Amino acid sequence: MQFYDELLGHDPSDLYNSSGHRCKELSDLNLHNYILFAGDNVALGLDKPIEETYPYLVSQALKTDYYNLAIFNGGLDALKYNLISWNNVVAAKPKAIVISSEFANSFIVADSSYVTWKACDYNDSKVKDLFDAGNTNGFFDTRRVLANKVLVKITNAPVYQIVFKDKVPVMTDNVTNINCENNHLSIATQVTDVIRKQLVKVRP
Repeated sequence: MQFYDELLGHDPSDLYNSSGHRCKELSDLNLHNYILFAGDNVALGLDKPIEETYPYLVSQALKTDYYNLAIFNGGLDALKYNLISWNNVVAAKPKAIVISSEFANSFIVADSSYVTWKACDYNDSKVKDLFDAGNTNGFFDTRRVLANKVLVKITNAPVYQIVFKDKVPVMTDNVTNINCENNHLSIATQVTDVIRKQLVKVRP
């Protein structure tokens, strides 16, 4: 991972654009009509062609453009950082923000010079000890509460949160929760239905 114009992204490749995100280039985004996605693995759908991922399917169904800030195993760290930074990078607000995180308690680590950034290694014994300590002393719960308060203040569009069974949701306030199975077509259908109904409600 590295930083591109203040946003955290993967190394550019056939899967990712020049900013390390799995979507079109930011410079090609229709800023007058777009949805912003953020999260981790499921939002990327690395096991599927991009046309079968739920961000793409939702944007097609709602006839909007989209940008996907999801980071593999990024958890709350990447989700919060990229959403906060987006406000500094892009002035035009999205029609909606859709977040999903399978690994809210995951975290990102860096080397001592802060050159190399990566998701933590769950198999590392020190990481396991840290997770155990964080779960017993309230660290992860407090981290989510503080992140929720920050995200509520900085998000400038309706926020929809995909909630998976047995997974801890990131946000609790000012968010519309959508309970979903981990299936891209099912997620896209449910998210589209909820956003479409919400958009109808806010029309004059």
